[in-house]
Amino acid sequence: MGEKKKYIIDTSAILSGKLNIWENDYIYPDSVIKEIRSGSLEKILEVADIKTCSPDPEYIKMAGEAALKTGDYHVLSSTDIDVIALAIELNGIIITDDYAIQNVARYCGIEYTEGGISGIKKNIIWKYRCTGCHKIYNEYRKICPVCGHEVKRYSKK
Repeated sequence: MGEKKKYIIDTSAILSGKLNIWENDYIYPDSVIKEIRSGSLEKILEVADIKTCSPDPEYIKMAGEAALKTGDYHVLSSTDIDVIALAIELNGIIITDDYAIQNVARYCGIEYTEGGISGIKKNIIWKYRCTGCHKIYNEYRKICPVCGHEVKRYSKK
């Protein structure tokens, strides 16, 4: 018999209400509790046999670097990075409805599944284009240093 699969869940998966927390072995980062605002959900997580742990800093760094490469870093919370890091560290399967987490997971070769909505179908590498002068950047920036207009994210084809 093989090793039991580890499911790493993020806040969106918990809030979807579609997880059967009594059937599978779920793990979530300690930081997920900070994102949950409902006392009843917090109590359910305490009663259910769901493990919590914090990812090793080495894996947090790896997850952050991958998010920078895909262009998703600035839209991910530190909890999202923790979810990805735990999946790398534990060779787990992520359950999330967050497209940015799915995109970074896909980039890293991490298996993921949706919590309640349909997931992404292909890798996305984001670029950034100034709305004024149309200069293109590889890294996130809010304002164009050339003309001062807002910079918007778009999918590289």
